[in-house]
This record gives sequence, structure tokens and C-alpha cells, in this order.
Amino acid sequence: MLTLSLALVAVTITTKAQTIDEVVGKHIEAMGGADKIQSVKSQATEGTMQIQGMEFPFKTWSVHNKAMRVDFDAMGTTNTQVISTKGGWMFMPVQQQQAPVDSDPEVVKEAASELDLTGDLYDYKAKGHTAELIGKETQDGQEFYKIKLTRKNGTVTDILLDTKTYLVSKRISSKNIQGQEVEITEILSNYKKTADGYVYAATIEQLPMGMKMDFGKYEYNTAIDEKLFEKPAAQ
Repeated sequence: MLTLSLALVAVTITTKAQTIDEVVGKHIEAMGGADKIQSVKSQATEGTMQIQGMEFPFKTWSVHNKAMRVDFDAMGTTNTQVISTKGGWMFMPVQQQQAPVDSDPEVVKEAASELDLTGDLYDYKAKGHTAELIGKETQDGQEFYKIKLTRKNGTVTDILLDTKTYLVSKRISSKNIQGQEVEITEILSNYKKTADGYVYAATIEQLPMGMKMDFGKYEYNTAIDEKLFEKPAAQ
């Protein structure tokens, strides 16, 4: 009888641990807690980007649910890409561009989720998203919770959470690149915490592009001049 009781307890614990609300709740705790996450208003980073054997320094500036700018230096040029709720633009001298140009509306739509600095899973129901816990899976000896996130705009991302840390290890989604649907896998690692308690992945790899970003500086709620996001007038 005792053995049966213990077995029932084990089943109850296992079932509870695999509910979507339980898993997401532990993820939020691992990221510093709901109060810390919801306090995010802006973000600024610096680091290096490695691609095709070359390394480029970059900087980013983001204002929550408004706009994001990325600058990177390559071959003696400074290149810029901006995504905002008003649209997007880019200026890529490294690609022989002579002036800023508007971004493809589909690219802007797909990148819109990156403007949410609170993360994919925080308060997802209130954002109009749905999340489904697919179950557990093991890759290279590591166990993950697999969550299917469907955003309000219809885009879908599979999120793999480490079952030990509840931090995001991978994000898998399909993106339209030059007219073709490509499955993009982001691998997040080297998690760190800022002095004021914000948790972030200091290393992000993107496959199949073979791009790796290492963040050496990560600041939250720093003052950002929103003129940074405005498209320069043509000269």
C-alpha cells in the first residue's frame, strides 16, 4: 500500500511539473522574476559578431515595444538596421548602398517580436499569444521542455527550456529570407546577470547562417535618444 501511495505521489509531481503554467512560471523566476522583467523599458548592448571566419563589433539600442537599432562595423564601414512600430530601414555601405532604404514590410513584420524586451513567454496570454507544452525531449544528452509559442501575428516559435535551469537554450522558427522559408535555430548560452539583477544570454548563435554574437556589455533601462531610430534624410 505504501509503495502504491509513493507511486501516486511521484505521478502527481511529474504531471504538475509538466504543465505549461508551471514551466513558464519557473522560467520567469529564472529570468529574475516578474517584477524585474516587467520593469524593463530599454536595453543597450555592445559585443562582437562572428560570421564566415570574420569578426565585427556591434552595438544595439532598443526601446520596449517601440524600436530597435543595430550598428555593426565591417570593412571600414558602419552599417545600420532599424526596426520599429512605424516600419524599418537600413543603410549598408558594406553592400555598396549609397543611402538609407526602407526595409521589406515582411522583414519588419517578422522582426516585430524582437521589440518586446520582456521575452517570448512573459505574460504571453495577455499579449494574445498561445503556448503549448509539447513535452520533453533530449538532445546531445541534455533534457529540455519543448514549448510551441504561437504569437498573435501568427508566427510560430519552438522554445526549448533547459529542465534544470528553466532558461531558454534554443529557439526554432521559420523566416522568409530572400523569398524562401528558412528554418532558423538560435542557440542561447553563457547566461549572466547584470549588477541590478537582470538575466541575459551573453552568447547567441544562429544556424544555418553560422553567425555567433557575444555580448560584452548589457545594460537595461538606460536613457536612449529615440532620434537614433529615425531614418536620415537623403543627402
